[in-house]
Amino acid sequence: VLLTSLVAGAVRTARQAARTASCNCHLKQLGIALQNYHDTYKCYPPAYIADASGKPMHSWRVILLPYFGSEELQRTYDEYDFSEPWNGRHNRELTNRIPYFYRCPSSEAPAGDTSYVAVVGTDAGWPGAETICAPDVTDGTSNTIAIAEVADAGIHWMEPRDLTFEQASAGIGRSQVKEQISSPHTDGANCMFFDCSVHFLPKDLSPE
Repeated sequence: VLLTSLVAGAVRTARQAARTASCNCHLKQLGIALQNYHDTYKCYPPAYIADASGKPMHSWRVILLPYFGSEELQRTYDEYDFSEPWNGRHNRELTNRIPYFYRCPSSEAPAGDTSYVAVVGTDAGWPGAETICAPDVTDGTSNTIAIAEVADAGIHWMEPRDLTFEQASAGIGRSQVKEQISSPHTDGANCMFFDCSVHFLPKDLSPE
């Protein structure tokens, strides 16, 4: 019985390590697309496109679709209707077209929800509806989080909602915590920085 328990534990550990590594790869794909966008426009995409009143209407996750080099994602982008909100009658039909790398392999969130969010705010690399370029990241692209992992934020992949700078600065969630950097991984969460590097941030990392 002891041997069986040890083997089962080792298998679970190996599976979790593989999922953590796969999550890391998903974020690297996001980083490549982000860099492709920057190479094209000499700036990063806005965190969201706002309507006439300033209300967020479309997410960077939709804007980025053509920059993964995928014909399927290009078709999804072409079918997305920018004249209606992200959750409009037509756009809702694209819920199940979520790219597989917009979700952590260990995610248990509802279908259509994303695991990866930007850090948005005047003190963050994503100001909001405005765009910035690499030199504007004054703390350095290798020191600034672009996209963070969240375990259970309830954010639809097309929804123009992310983490605020204050929420992201609260530290790494010790469990599946809404509105905080967190993950289903055992000891921390993956984050992608503006230099497109991905780092696993431990849960005991201080907010400072």
